[in-house]
Amino acid sequence: MRAILLFILIAFGFSWAVAWQIHATGGLGAQGPIGSTGLLALMMIGPAVAAVVCTLAFDRGRRLQALGLRGFKPGTVTVWTLIAWLIPILICTLAVAATLVLSGQAPGDPASVLAAQVAASGQDLPMDASMLLILQLGIGLPVGIGLNTLFLMISEELGWRGWLQPRLAGLGFWPMCLVIGVLWGLWHGPVILMGFNYPGLGWTGVAIMTVFTTLWTPYHALARERGGLVAAAGMHGSLNAVAGVSLLFLSSPEWPWNGPLGIGGLLVLAAGLPAIAWRRGRLGAGHNEKRAA
Repeated sequence: MRAILLFILIAFGFSWAVAWQIHATGGLGAQGPIGSTGLLALMMIGPAVAAVVCTLAFDRGRRLQALGLRGFKPGTVTVWTLIAWLIPILICTLAVAATLVLSGQAPGDPASVLAAQVAASGQDLPMDASMLLILQLGIGLPVGIGLNTLFLMISEELGWRGWLQPRLAGLGFWPMCLVIGVLWGLWHGPVILMGFNYPGLGWTGVAIMTVFTTLWTPYHALARERGGLVAAAGMHGSLNAVAGVSLLFLSSPEWPWNGPLGIGGLLVLAAGLPAIAWRRGRLGAGHNEKRAA
């Protein structure tokens, strides 16, 4: 318990200190594109700092195993990383479809929406909007998934799934997912209050974000059990890259109809949980987790 409390203190303390700096310098985006992106990236490192400190303090002789970097066959890691990349694509696609059905809104014209986003950033459209969309989907999205995966391996996922998940495995899979999901959501609190993901919703946005992260956690946890840290980071990296792109296909992506982040996404995530329970039962729950812990 002492190790877990230290992890939470460092992860939240580091990240929230960075969030305070964002707030003190004008809020999200006020630091310019590079400065704002840099501060958000620095905030995401908080769980990794906590994981490294706790591993050095409490996991002598088994540090790579404690972080989910040893104890998994390379072939298994590869297969589960590929699965982890594909699952967010499927869920975001279903979330957009569910949003369109539930909201009654017309599908968005992704090329026009992308062109509008470029214009809003103050830049000139470098080419025809349709060609830009093709490049975004064919090149930008795969590259984004890969880069996000690499970064999340050394930031959020090193903490939440890499170190913390096996420490809480004794609770059982579903209670462990609930605890990590709530912590993961609340950790986002300061930037959510500044308008990230749910602009204008304040504490309601924090609550929705916490539901979102709690529903996503079993998917990430399964990837961590089977493919270690790499697979868990792959799922998070794919989610971060795909979720924003999916909004291009909605004509009015505001809460509660903002695709993966809205009601449609939450319902799709909830509907998939029985499949995770079934899959874990077939594979033998926690087998790889025991090897990695």
